[in-house]
Amino acid sequence: MSKAEVKKKVSRIKSTKKAWFRIISPKMFGQKEIGEAYLANAELAVNRFVKVNLRELSGNIKDQNAYLRFQITHAAGSALETKVTGYELTASYIKRMVRKNCDRMDDYFVIVTKDGIKLVLKTFMLTTHKTHRSVQIQLRAMLQKGIREEAAKTDFEAFMLSVAGSKIQFGLRRKLSKIYPLKDVAFRVLEVKGTGTPEAIVEEPVAAAVEVQEEN
Repeated sequence: MSKAEVKKKVSRIKSTKKAWFRIISPKMFGQKEIGEAYLANAELAVNRFVKVNLRELSGNIKDQNAYLRFQITHAAGSALETKVTGYELTASYIKRMVRKNCDRMDDYFVIVTKDGIKLVLKTFMLTTHKTHRSVQIQLRAMLQKGIREEAAKTDFEAFMLSVAGSKIQFGLRRKLSKIYPLKDVAFRVLEVKGTGTPEAIVEEPVAAAVEVQEEN
């Protein structure tokens, strides 16, 4: 076999060297490691999303029914820094809460925080017993008014922390229960307007390898 023929059989496929990059939560959530991504270039992860169980950040087992959504903003060495863009409850939690002989009220509206961030909010209320339509209308109106007022006096980061800690939800439930006893007041989904929700986000625990998802 000639040298020319040997050269022709040499593979021209070039292998790309990849590395692990740590995904870090923003300062408001303690700059904890929330996952890892195996990439050839850290810039490929920018603007993608990661969803993390709230329990992994708070350490509180009661938070296992909620998830926080983060968007990767930039790379800093071997770390991928993020910002929070959303919060949501699991469908299984909502299903467990709903029982017979009670009324479920779902609402959808947009609110604006003190620093001008628009948020899409889907709320959930559950009464202890069946109610009249007039009572439901009053509860819906007061819920929306209370949330708008809270958002208007609070900046985005503080608002998200209050939601993650269920402080706003508990306060609203206490206030609205004066009109009619409520079993639960919750935020099913809360997200920064315009970010949208990727169809598939891998739900992984802290420090586990996660697949970051492209922005829609």
